[in-house]
Amino acid sequence: MHLFFIDQYISLDMMAPIMFKLSKKNKVFLYNFNKVQTFKHIQLYKFLLKQKNIKIANFTIFDLSKNFIVLLFLKFLLLFPSFILKRGYRYWSYIWKNYNFTSKKKIMEFIKKQNIKTISIDESLSAKKKLFLSEISKQLNIPIVMNHGGLHTVKALKSNTKNIERCTFYLSPNKFPILMYNPSKNYFKSGKYNQYGSPRFDLEWLDILKKIAKIDYQKESKKTRVALFVKPAAIFYPITLKLLEDLKKINNIEVKINYKPRDVWPTKISNISKSEIQSSELIIWSDIVLSYASSIILEVICRDKPLIYLNYLQNDTKGGTSWFDDLNFIKKGKNLNNTLKILSNFNKSKKKHVINKKNKEIILKKFISNPKGKGILNKYYFFYNKLSKINFKNV
Repeated sequence: MHLFFIDQYISLDMMAPIMFKLSKKNKVFLYNFNKVQTFKHIQLYKFLLKQKNIKIANFTIFDLSKNFIVLLFLKFLLLFPSFILKRGYRYWSYIWKNYNFTSKKKIMEFIKKQNIKTISIDESLSAKKKLFLSEISKQLNIPIVMNHGGLHTVKALKSNTKNIERCTFYLSPNKFPILMYNPSKNYFKSGKYNQYGSPRFDLEWLDILKKIAKIDYQKESKKTRVALFVKPAAIFYPITLKLLEDLKKINNIEVKINYKPRDVWPTKISNISKSEIQSSELIIWSDIVLSYASSIILEVICRDKPLIYLNYLQNDTKGGTSWFDDLNFIKKGKNLNNTLKILSNFNKSKKKHVINKKNKEIILKKFISNPKGKGILNKYYFFYNKLSKINFKNV
């Protein structure tokens, strides 16, 4: 029995393949911490709930506490029109970071009743919620498994946070988180850190995502299908919009966009609700993909799709270049005009934009610890299965 906690779409996206794999022989429970975002309309979420052994857990508080009163107010506030909700970004951010509308008592009773063996979270979960679950973990001696929240595609500065050392186990897709978190020397000896690769890019899961998609990929026109991935919160967002504007002016191009899903807005004004289609669907639909430094690039490469990495967009507020910049075999759009020029000649040189087999293995090994993308989910399954047989006395 395994219990997974999410609070943003990215959490669901990254941990869904693990839940799916575990559900083949184990019961899996899913709980959404986020009370202003729902994923009921997302195909991935619907797919998970169709699995016999995956169930939704409900630990929402129902008492006269301060948190419950705030929750009632939120439910009322969500009835307001979108233009009013958009005015309160700082408010929604504060709610996401600081408020927990979840009953500790309900979780503990549920864990005992269902004989839960592990608690799984995404590393991007807010600090207060991590502490909340950590207290439950210690009281019940249930291990907390922290899964990666992304592929750390940007060369971030080292952090002094003990983020990964506070959990019982940390499952990493590659070595980049370690470069950023800079853990103590004893950390690796403790057995807490495990580098299994990214479950999101396991070949088995990529094939499942293609089957989940509800879109017609048949091409009826001769127009080049361009997929553009957008990051609204970035300082380069206006430049991206300029690119989108110019693309729409080209007659032989059909462009669709997808917004980066991580945000704190309520569902009806969140980035994920603004996207025309979800990321995997868009990649499969496209003839060529345009993206800033993101894990999206990995899926494009895994699916053998033509790619232009928009490295000129990389100067965001956090600074730092991307690990993709070190790879000369990735086609880069160095500026707006250069990107448009590449697209104008695309039909004459499609194969040049697809990463060849040798370079594909290099980049997959670098980012997902696996040059073939095979068997990653099996490693996660065996890890969780091993934990289920351990009687923890001190987590």
